[in-house]
Amino acid sequence: MTKIKTHSRQELDINFFTAFTAALVLTVIIYILFLPLKESYVGVLLYQRGLTQYFTVFFASLVAVISINKYLKIQTEQKVLKKIGLPEKISFDNHKSAQLIHIQEDFAQSDSMITGRLARILNAYILSGSRKIVTELALDDSSFYLSASESSYALPRILVWAIPLLGFIGTVLGISSAVNGFNGFLDNSAEIEQIKEGIGTVTSGLAVAFDTTLLALLLSVAVMIPLVLVERMESQLLLATEIYINDHILPRLKENNEPQESILNNDTLIQTVNKAIDNKLPTKEELIQPIKDALPTPQDLINPAEIYAKEAAKNLLEQFIHQFHEISAKEIELINSLKQINKTILEDRDNFLQTFGQQNDLNHSIIINIKELVDLVKQNNEDNSHSLNEKTQVISSELSKAALSLEEKVISLEKSSAKIAELNQLQSSLEKVVEVLNNVGEMQKTLSNIQDKIELLQPTLQDLSKPRIIRLVEQIEQ
Repeated sequence: MTKIKTHSRQELDINFFTAFTAALVLTVIIYILFLPLKESYVGVLLYQRGLTQYFTVFFASLVAVISINKYLKIQTEQKVLKKIGLPEKISFDNHKSAQLIHIQEDFAQSDSMITGRLARILNAYILSGSRKIVTELALDDSSFYLSASESSYALPRILVWAIPLLGFIGTVLGISSAVNGFNGFLDNSAEIEQIKEGIGTVTSGLAVAFDTTLLALLLSVAVMIPLVLVERMESQLLLATEIYINDHILPRLKENNEPQESILNNDTLIQTVNKAIDNKLPTKEELIQPIKDALPTPQDLINPAEIYAKEAAKNLLEQFIHQFHEISAKEIELINSLKQINKTILEDRDNFLQTFGQQNDLNHSIIINIKELVDLVKQNNEDNSHSLNEKTQVISSELSKAALSLEEKVISLEKSSAKIAELNQLQSSLEKVVEVLNNVGEMQKTLSNIQDKIELLQPTLQDLSKPRIIRLVEQIEQ
């Protein structure tokens, strides 16, 4: 007999250790890439906003790695589903044919989830030859893969849920830092520099609070959308696999061990059973009478109960008396302990009163010393006040003299200012006289120039004053 190779269920899950390592490497790469941009807003968001940012980026990287691996596996399975196919010429009438065994072994050698399911279905059909059993196996596989698919997304869903929580934790830490900084700012708000430092502490804490939440929400949205899309693709893949099995595999299987139809009529069978019950089974009275005979009378039940109650009461009384004696002994011990405690309290009270009296004497002596110190301070204050009064009088007399001299100087300054004003007026009048004199000199120069020019014109005027003869000459042009 040919040995059939079976195939275990192949899930679409991924190795957690591999995903964890890849996410860690991806986180390190992200921080290395953004290291030159450390002073930018994104760099500050990644490097300077607390420890929660590193965990947020790592969780987001882990979800991204899981989503990418899932996507690659789903793409591979979709390609297998498109390529797979059973030829129509293969007959499923003989469930132990060599062709079916060969196809089942080919499917079993593959690592694909779809071929694994087909191998299990064909294996069940080859072994049982029953389409009903194969259908139940297909339904069982369908439930298994749906549950496995749902459980495989538990970790990324938890991580997507945890990323905003990390942001909120960072928010709480930032607000706590801001509140602490604000308290310190209120305590040390005397100088400007301290106020600036306090305001900087408060604003930096608030920046941490809001930036951690911002990064967490952004990364949560960024990884949640691809995760939902990948989960939808996997659901579609499982649905397509179910459709292929139900449409192309199960209808071609044959039922080789169908049960024969029953030759009995249901109505006849029911009537026969009812008659047998009526003829063979006893009536109600016949069933109840043996029970009545077997049961004891009420008195038979009451007598043992009375005996048991008496014995129980006796035992209870004995236990009560025993416990009462024990309680009495404990009470005596407690009274002795209370007496001892009372004695100790009295001794402590006497010691306290003695110590209190000594303390009162000490306080009285301290009060006397304080009074003497107060009197001495008062005497010193009176002497100091007397000397201060004398010095104040001397200073006030000197200040009055200085005020008088200052007043005299002010009066002399006012007189000097009046004389200076008069001198300024005199100077302005002299300047006007000088200006007039300058104008007179210029007029004299002008008159002398005019006189010189007149003297130069006199010969010409004399010539013009002499009589003249004017001749007219007519000439004909040639």
